[in-house]
Amino acid sequence: MQVPPIPPRILVVEDEAIVARDIAQQLVALGYASVGIATSAAQAVQMAQDLKPDLVLMDIQLGGPSDGIAAADTIRTSLHLPVVFITAYSADEILERAKLTEPFGYILKPFSERELSTTVAMALYKHHAETRLLNTTRQLKALSRRVLEVQEKERRRVAVELHDELGQSLTAIKINLQLGERLRDKPLAELNRENIRIVEDALQQVRRLATTLRPSMLDDLGLAAALQWVTEQSANRSGFSVNFHHVRAQTRLAPDIETACFRIVQEALTNIARHARAKRVDIRLDREDDLLCLRISDDGCGFSLEDMQARALAGNSTGVLGMQERATLIGGQLTIQSSVGAGSTVQLSCPWRSHEETL
Repeated sequence: MQVPPIPPRILVVEDEAIVARDIAQQLVALGYASVGIATSAAQAVQMAQDLKPDLVLMDIQLGGPSDGIAAADTIRTSLHLPVVFITAYSADEILERAKLTEPFGYILKPFSERELSTTVAMALYKHHAETRLLNTTRQLKALSRRVLEVQEKERRRVAVELHDELGQSLTAIKINLQLGERLRDKPLAELNRENIRIVEDALQQVRRLATTLRPSMLDDLGLAAALQWVTEQSANRSGFSVNFHHVRAQTRLAPDIETACFRIVQEALTNIARHARAKRVDIRLDREDDLLCLRISDDGCGFSLEDMQARALAGNSTGVLGMQERATLIGGQLTIQSSVGAGSTVQLSCPWRSHEETL
């Protein structure tokens, strides 16, 4: 059963009771929800703060020490809610003051239902677009900051591994070679065997470091093989079982799609291992018409999407932002579904592009 959409909630600010009720009735007839009527600037600010409407219809001339313009300024700056002015006055000085509050519309009394409908619809659309742009900007800032942090952290890790492991191996070989120079008249078989062992260990360290940065099988064998490898590695470390299903394609996917899918799965598995307490993970890589569909589901403890989005916007959960950015870069869309106690699902949908299409 499909849940009907919740109508936008609108607060009416008008000190003439008959006019206020008429506006509220018109809004209901147009499919909106009238959440209340305020008759003064102070009451308008308080009700906007308490009710959190989607839009405020504000009369400029109100009884009391403050008018609608002052109330609109507070509502916009403090609550970030869109305001549409309704007034019978069109004097230039009033318009100039009103413009300073960045209103989303201006309707002169008397107005028709069509004028009201058009102005409210455009104001809601503009506010929605503005909110999306603001959230996107915040996400990009948080992601950029996190990218720099992760980049420096990765550089430090590589530098430490090169210095502590590979550097020590090379130092040991150097010492053995210098010792061999001093012991020319004695058998060097034991030193040579030790040098070979140290070189083999150093090669293993280099391979492990290279695999951590980017698994070679992603380039050599393709996405399915790389995902099979990373899921087995995660399952062995974290203790959950993984069921991996993939479509057997005739051609390789485009390199940017393979990289994005691999990193999204890698990040999702990392989050599951850290937070989900899951016992089973299902990963599916399918083709539906001209779309690639990647789905990662777990039976873990789940989480609140609202809390996760708030942490992401604050820059405290940039793994999700990174996955969304990777999806955007390949022309796709990433969706996340979860609720507390009901597991979670990460799904990527993007155009299917083969390797040959990028040549």
